Amino acid sequence: MGSIRKFIEKKLKLKINEEKSKTAKSNEVKFLGMTIIDGTITIAKATYNRAMEKVKSLTPRGTHLALREAIKEINKWFTGWASYFKMTQYPSQIKGIEAHIRRRLRARIVKQQKKKRNLCALLRKNGVRKETAGKTVYSDRGPWNLSHTRAVERAFPVQWFIERGQKIVSNKTLGHWFGIERWVKLA
Repeated sequence: MGSIRKFIEKKLKLKINEEKSKTAKSNEVKFLGMTIIDGTITIAKATYNRAMEKVKSLTPRGTHLALREAIKEINKWFTGWASYFKMTQYPSQIKGIEAHIRRRLRARIVKQQKKKRNLCALLRKNGVRKETAGKTVYSDRGPWNLSHTRAVERAFPVQWFIERGQKIVSNKTLGHWFGIERWVKLA
């Protein structure tokens, strides 16, 4: 760090920000929201967590927005965010954000059904068998847990959200992307 500091300050006549500058292993350094792990570019853990929090703020539990309007608002943010992070090599990270958006929206749909019988009827209307819908709805699970059950995911699959306008970026095939099944463990 000392020799690099001397070169930057003396030769290039630039000032180094001591708070942001450090020498460390590549997987410990975050640069523009990305990090390098095993020679591959990934979304940094802090950036990924901030994206999850942003999804949470864009999909509040109680809101006056219709579902399509909520999806439009999410898409405004997600389109730009995903376009920037397409330069990373793991589409599974982007797919994780997309899945989190759908789960938040499913939880909202579940919560909007004030009575369990209404939710059961909605699930049945969307193709879930009567027994499955009943077992799912009349369990002691809350909206967040119900949003990740097989019955609710079958009633509101990915295609259902796409038809209502959700942008999906992770299904594109870019030359530098790994397969969608490949995941990276963030430190």
